[in-house]
Amino acid sequence: MIISLLILATFIYAGVMIFMPNSFKRTLWIAVSFIVIAGSLVALVLNDTDHLGMREASTTRTEKLIPLQSKQRSLGIKPLGTGSERVVLYRSTQTAKVQKTTTAATTTTITTGHSAQVKITTTHWIYRSHFDKLLFSLGKPSHQVARREYRFVLPATWQTATIR
Repeated sequence: MIISLLILATFIYAGVMIFMPNSFKRTLWIAVSFIVIAGSLVALVLNDTDHLGMREASTTRTEKLIPLQSKQRSLGIKPLGTGSERVVLYRSTQTAKVQKTTTAATTTTITTGHSAQVKITTTHWIYRSHFDKLLFSLGKPSHQVARREYRFVLPATWQTATIR
């Protein structure tokens, strides 16, 4: 809706500049439409860069882990690039196929504990109110992932295997 408001204010600004004779009403219309244009542009830029009108919401789910291979109790780690980044390969009881963590905006920690599980915390952007969603819904989609955190808890009997 803010884009529609921006287009409408631009047409009003251009129409008043071209067709209205010099008067106080013309100056008032020009000032109001310019303020609407500038405010709309600033709001669009702030929505894109600083998530104006949005807030962060987190969801957490815990899944039990099963070994990558049936005889070996392990978690796979695949290093990327220079070795500071990595992808963790795992299987959970919910899906039998191998899953992997992503590297973009992701934090992965591996600790020891009693049972093999992964706790996945996903933080995403949602609109603060219905009005904000109405204004910016053409810009950024709701539920855009801001970051994701994987916390692996492995028993002492499990190992981590490096996969090349």
